[in-house]
Amino acid sequence: MQDRRKQPRSPSYLGARLTFSQQSLSADCVVRDRSDTGALLFVAGAGHVPDSFDLTIAKTRTRYRARTRWREKDALGVELTEELPTAPASDGFEHDRIRRLKAENERLKRRLRALEE
Repeated sequence: MQDRRKQPRSPSYLGARLTFSQQSLSADCVVRDRSDTGALLFVAGAGHVPDSFDLTIAKTRTRYRARTRWREKDALGVELTEELPTAPASDGFEHDRIRRLKAENERLKRRLRALEE
């Protein structure tokens, strides 16, 4: 099988978020490999992701406009068509992540207290 990529991709394992429908819908995903022009994403329900969306990679604080080139059950091959302005440090992605972690922390504290009783 011939590799038709314009640039070689580097392996990665980065948490990211897809946003679409004028930023009103989002889905978490994992970036498994990436180059300057494309990426392999794993996202639950990849068949429901639109052909064009924004991709935000939290660790690198980078945002891209992406276009789906192929899709399988839970995987998308995407072309990164444009780098978008970087979100500020207090972007919604980090805020949501912190909120979820705090809620999980509180749930674990309650469980620990119940086990100690």
